[in-house]
Amino acid sequence: MRADLHVHTRYSGPSTLPGLSRVLRESYNTPEQVYRLAKARGMDLVAITDHDAIGGALVLGDRDDVIVGCEVTAEFPDEPFCVHLNVLDITETQHDEIQRRRRDVRDLLPYLRAQGIFTSLNHVASGWNGPITGSHVTALLPWVDALEIRNGSRLTGQNRTAASLAAAYGKVAAAGSDAHTPYAIGRTWVEAPAAATRDEFMRELRAGRARVGGEHGGYFRLANDIVRAAAGFYSDRFRMLVQRPWCWDCHALWWCGLAAMPVVAIPLLLAVAHFVREARFNRGLLFDLVAQPASAAVRLPEAA
Repeated sequence: MRADLHVHTRYSGPSTLPGLSRVLRESYNTPEQVYRLAKARGMDLVAITDHDAIGGALVLGDRDDVIVGCEVTAEFPDEPFCVHLNVLDITETQHDEIQRRRRDVRDLLPYLRAQGIFTSLNHVASGWNGPITGSHVTALLPWVDALEIRNGSRLTGQNRTAASLAAAYGKVAAAGSDAHTPYAIGRTWVEAPAAATRDEFMRELRAGRARVGGEHGGYFRLANDIVRAAAGFYSDRFRMLVQRPWCWDCHALWWCGLAAMPVVAIPLLLAVAHFVREARFNRGLLFDLVAQPASAAVRLPEAA
């Protein structure tokens, strides 16, 4: 069985791009669209992992081939960064408790362990969520079941760093497209050949008897996503204007959205700038992981 374990829908909420949170969404995918495309591209199971939300997954949650998941924004108190943790096969009650605890990883991680929730550290070598250090990464590793070693929106070198960490620390290998637009859904996956049901897939995944496959990210993938995300915004605004032409808020958002036009006009330059930054961060993290002195290690109180 195959599953793309990292996919977003419109339930992921507003964009995290600086200055655009009031204008753009993280994704304009609908749950039904994700399901349809994942199936068409050979996925036996469909996982939806929105940012700190499970509403999109619950739209499809009554189907036996759907995994209810969430990409949790877990924070280090008093630090200028966070990490993204994929939690899979969770209930609404567990989700509510995870959201209550996610402001402090020292509170969140023991809860995930106690509940037996499968937890993967996503795109560990990306600097998108802030300047996380090697010390913080190694403090997290005892608490997670897996590392996302193939992310369909990250550079091959970043995925290679994650794979090296997974091998060194004996962690399960996870993978997903990190799709925010329809193009990438189902193009990166995890495969468990011995599984025939969702429960069997999760058991095989936990046991490390699954393998990753599909595409890495890159320059043209990101440029494609930027254009498609902007197109999704204008399509969404147009529908609102047609449905509610008298709504001043809709008109205001439409005109404010013109500020996003450079995103459509210069996607290639944005992609270059992003990946130059990401490649630099990856090199710095690798050096930090190798060179950090033992005395500099960050310890979570429960893991000490």
